[in-house]
Amino acid sequence: MKEYNKITNPESLWGDLFLPVKPKLNRGKGIRLVLFVSCNGGNNLLNALALFEKKYPDQLNIIGVATDDSVNPNARITMKRRVWNEYTNEERSELRSQVINSCMNIGVPFYTGSVKTDYFRNIYKSWNPEVLFMLVFGQKLDSFLFDFPVMGAYNFHPSDLPKHIGIGPQPFHEAIRKGLKTPVFTIHKITELIDIGPITGISTPINICLEDGTYPNSVVSMFEKITSVSTWMGVKLISEIIARKASGQIGHVGWIDFSKELPEEIKQLLLKPATDDRNEMYKVPDHPLLTK
Repeated sequence: MKEYNKITNPESLWGDLFLPVKPKLNRGKGIRLVLFVSCNGGNNLLNALALFEKKYPDQLNIIGVATDDSVNPNARITMKRRVWNEYTNEERSELRSQVINSCMNIGVPFYTGSVKTDYFRNIYKSWNPEVLFMLVFGQKLDSFLFDFPVMGAYNFHPSDLPKHIGIGPQPFHEAIRKGLKTPVFTIHKITELIDIGPITGISTPINICLEDGTYPNSVVSMFEKITSVSTWMGVKLISEIIARKASGQIGHVGWIDFSKELPEEIKQLLLKPATDDRNEMYKVPDHPLLTK
């Protein structure tokens, strides 16, 4: 059975807009969140937040998703410089399908075209987001997109930005060149400067090396390891944003001390050696808000 209607418009420059045949009931409750995500890391974050919404429908309302069109040769998503270069065409297609399926399961619209067009700006305005989360997204955002959400726009970045390591589309290449073995996962405010915005929080150290101290043959293993903590951190961040709005505050969250918030069990998991298995997902336990 067809689960969505695909709208193709040349004004998107590439990609399409997918509308679920059975959209979720939007009762206007909960903070309105849009996600710009791709790959396993982004899809895992989307699914964790969807579970949060299912448990707390009066607190969160996921309203739309944009993703990299990794199977479209016309898509300008810095394909050759980013992690997509590590995947086969078949793997890219499967990763894209996973995000589409997640959106259809939730019942939210899904976009794969250029986000810096009037066509998408009108879609974005209709979504009317209060919060934007971005993880593994290949387009630079303009000020309209990151200034629009009144509760903030946050990028989830798999590198040690406090040490100025891993800025840009190849975070692991610089980490390897500098011999960094235990970077952190960073959340920061999105600004016009790529990966330079004020930092909202960082994870505890994450071991991206093998048991013998060398790096995995593929950066995919490092990528999956370091983004595994994004689900826990994302749930914590959205709960802080919800509490902030409930208290009458607007604007970005200033700082979250994840070194105190993360459970010891997760800290120890993150310090375990990585593997050379590109299929290893390094799943961490759910945030307590998802298990109540």
